[in-house]
Amino acid sequence: MVVDHALNPPMLIPVSSPLESYSRSYSARVTIDDEFVIETVRSVSALAGYLPVWKQLAQNTLISNPFYEPFFLLPALQRLPPDGPLCFAFVFRKSTSNDRADELVGVFPLEKRSNGVLSLPRWRLLTNSLMLRAVPLLHELQPERTIAAFLKWASLFDLGLLEFDRVLAEGAFQHALICAFHATGIAPYIVGQSTNAVLTNRAGSEEPSKKAMRETQRKRRRLEELGHLEFRSLDETESLDDWQSEFLCLEASGWKGRGGTAMAQSQAERDLFLTVTRQGWARKKLQMFGLFLDGRPVAMKCNLLSGREGMAWKIAYDEAFAKYSPGLILEVDHKQAFNEQTELDRIDFCARASHPLCQRVPHEQLCMQRLLIPCGSIGSELYCSTLSFLRRVKRHAERTRREFA
Repeated sequence: MVVDHALNPPMLIPVSSPLESYSRSYSARVTIDDEFVIETVRSVSALAGYLPVWKQLAQNTLISNPFYEPFFLLPALQRLPPDGPLCFAFVFRKSTSNDRADELVGVFPLEKRSNGVLSLPRWRLLTNSLMLRAVPLLHELQPERTIAAFLKWASLFDLGLLEFDRVLAEGAFQHALICAFHATGIAPYIVGQSTNAVLTNRAGSEEPSKKAMRETQRKRRRLEELGHLEFRSLDETESLDDWQSEFLCLEASGWKGRGGTAMAQSQAERDLFLTVTRQGWARKKLQMFGLFLDGRPVAMKCNLLSGREGMAWKIAYDEAFAKYSPGLILEVDHKQAFNEQTELDRIDFCARASHPLCQRVPHEQLCMQRLLIPCGSIGSELYCSTLSFLRRVKRHAERTRREFA
């Protein structure tokens, strides 16, 4: 293992903004083997030096994740800084030629967390209530080797316990994970699994019952009786500012507003929403859709795009029209618009397939999981092996406390 604390020479990559001209500044640079080197960053301000290669990797990822792309992650870290220490692991594949720079092939944003009395502190892939997927950015070529290099780095630095939450449990990412675990001899612990509802262009989507479809059409007709009903999407002819303002007002008018959790009620979340949607729109990574009654929005949704996949980030509806189910009608129209386009292969609802709204819209399912991964520590391996027992002890203690309360 070689650790170098000197600054790396700047990458010879064309830049499109002053921030991208910064040189890379890292806390440590570790040679993993003959193929990989990992640079770690512990300061958010130092991430600017990685923008050129980071954005280049985002165009060639195995699995899309807009929440880990610079246009989202940087403002999220600035407006909603995590409570625990941060560490960003940038995995580079070494260049085989002196006239070419090392290639960034993996980005792993980590936060140190502890979840309770019986919980062992761990480094987890960064996530929060506004970051709905935590799949690391991996180059599409040999991703299993990139993950294996990251796991070796975690063991070398004795991180103890890693947590991968909100990651895929199927497809190319799961295959890469399994190969990496096999190569490193690591046995992960599956904490939980679930399924998200997704839209795809493939045949075989799970259809709602005919009764549910008739009920949706009936509510649409009743809503149309109140005025001119129109499904619209944000395009170049409309004002992004207007759509942003209408969405924030619509969300704040409902149950989130009454509960104090609407984005408009938090200056940090409001600023994050405005920044992300503005930057996403400028980069063609944002979609906004709305159901309008006589020009007034009664339901709106916001998708974030990465590659050929979209994430349903936010949705809101006017509760004054709740009996007409405007959110459901919007989703039905959104699915039709998705079926008529060719730029995207999949839209992740970022919601459980069992959610009542998802149950009433034709969809497929995407398996998700939460993993605990012991790395270089006997204590973490022992914790994972006894986690089921510890969970039973915790449930028993809670049940006993309720009985004697």
